[in-house]
Amino acid sequence: MRVDAGALTMSVSRAGEDVAIELAGELDTAGRLRFREQIGELLGRGGGTVTVDVAGLRSIDIPALAALLRADLLLRRVHSELRIRSPTPAFTALLRETGLQGRLHVDKAARR
Repeated sequence: MRVDAGALTMSVSRAGEDVAIELAGELDTAGRLRFREQIGELLGRGGGTVTVDVAGLRSIDIPALAALLRADLLLRRVHSELRIRSPTPAFTALLRETGLQGRLHVDKAARR
């Protein structure tokens, strides 16, 4: 499923209990709201891993990072796991600068 929300494009695919979400563009206000809605839809399922590929994000800011942290917290409550895949240098730098390195599970997979 592909969703366009403002400057964000979000593609969602499922494989059993696991979900992959690819983000591209900007995780702006409209995009963050749609991302939160998508996570909310997943909460009732419980279990499984939600992998968010951030390689396509042009930029990342504090509110976008907060949306990912909130998703991680909510998913943990239902025994799911959030994983971040393909972090950009800007994403990694923001985690480091905010002191949140290690707070999210970040897979260091190479960017496409």
